[in-house]
Amino acid sequence: MSNPTFRSGPITFEAGQKLEPSTLVKIDGGKAVPASATGAVFGAVTEKADPVNTAKPNAIAIHYGPAAVKLTATGKAEDIKAGDAVYAAVGGKVAKTGTVKVGVAAADGAGGKVLTILNLLPVSA
Repeated sequence: MSNPTFRSGPITFEAGQKLEPSTLVKIDGGKAVPASATGAVFGAVTEKADPVNTAKPNAIAIHYGPAAVKLTATGKAEDIKAGDAVYAAVGGKVAKTGTVKVGVAAADGAGGKVLTILNLLPVSA
C-alpha cells in the first residue's frame, strides 16, 4: 500500500478573459476572471493570460494561501505598510480598506504593488 502524497502550490485554470500579473481572481464558470471588491476571491495570478490572443497562454496558475505574491494596489500602494491588512478592490486590485480581507502586507507598498501574504484565500461569496 502506498502512502498518500500531499502537494501544495498553485492550481491551473483557464482564463475567462485577459488577465494581467498581480491580479486577484475568482472562478466563474470554471474559468479565472478578475475578482471584485465584494464576493468570492479564489487567489492571485502572477503572469499574463489571454484566451483571445494566441501569443499568450490561455491557462494560468492561481496562487492561494499560504503564498506571498505582489498585487496591484488601487490608489497609492505606499499607503499600505508592512503588517497592514490587505483587502480586495475593484478589478482584481487590492486596497488598504474594504470588506473582503485577502491577506497581510509583508512589506511596505511601493511602485503600485504590495507584497502580500495570501493567508486567507480562497474566500467564498
